[in-house]
Amino acid sequence: MRALKIVLGLLVLWAVGRHMVRTWYDLRRHGESVRLDPGWMAGGAVLYLAGLSAFGLFYGRILVASPTPVAYFPALRAYLISHLGKYVPGKAMVVVMRAGLLTAYGARPATAAFAALYETLTMMAAGGFVATAGFLMRPLPLLNVPIGQGRVVPMSLLFLSLGLGIGFLVLVEPRVFPRLSRLISVPFPGVGPDALPHFSQRLLAEGMGWSVAGWGLLGLSQVAVIRSIVPGGAPVSTWPLVVASVALATVAGFAVAIFPGGLVVREGVLMATLVPVVGTDLAVVSALALRLAWVVGEVAIAAVLSLVRPLPPRTAAI
Repeated sequence: MRALKIVLGLLVLWAVGRHMVRTWYDLRRHGESVRLDPGWMAGGAVLYLAGLSAFGLFYGRILVASPTPVAYFPALRAYLISHLGKYVPGKAMVVVMRAGLLTAYGARPATAAFAALYETLTMMAAGGFVATAGFLMRPLPLLNVPIGQGRVVPMSLLFLSLGLGIGFLVLVEPRVFPRLSRLISVPFPGVGPDALPHFSQRLLAEGMGWSVAGWGLLGLSQVAVIRSIVPGGAPVSTWPLVVASVALATVAGFAVAIFPGGLVVREGVLMATLVPVVGTDLAVVSALALRLAWVVGEVAIAAVLSLVRPLPPRTAAI
């Protein structure tokens, strides 16, 4: 088991390192003359971690409503550290890491996994609606989405965001998600309804509230990154558009679920939607700089939290 943990840890470190090197290479290639203000970049990373913490607190709330409740800090710690796993292709490493970090605190691996799925789908539903609100305030022209062989399909970002929001919201409806979880748990022996947290309309409402706050902070992270590149930053009137762009780009990247960490899709949507704010060239650099700020923030918080290990319940009681 120790050898397996070492191998998985090395795999995650390799994936994160590869991602950082590629991001830095892309950033230098597209913006050789651009200078990034380290203070604003650090501010963008901090805002990103604050947004992740909002999502993580909801993840902890789900575990509190489970048959094997876990304290909020271990849940938040596992949530933040496990984000490094998304850079391993397939995205399953996030769930593996989260479950592994929480079993010492009384959580069943299946419960931690179902909580992770529910939190993620709720986050995506809120992201779709946040993007919808932003594009209502600052409409954009149709986006030409490539479908292969040189063909494109014009698509309304407003209706795309609304459709994604409604679709994910249906999946997390308290009467729907337990049925979905039963389909997922069929291949795993010994995983039954007793492993599920207690889902309710109140829990869903809490999740949507925490997630809206998280998306707002993630959008402000992009605002800070733009400020690190452009003197004066993005005008305040464009902030709703920036928040909507970040939300839609991330949700679309998750929906495609092909590239690790939403790569390519997320940056592609961001680049297209940020053009009215900073122009074509700086839109590319802003999207790449945001990716760099986020991964640096994830590595930093994972390094700190890996050294801070709360005592398991039994040890704490002694």
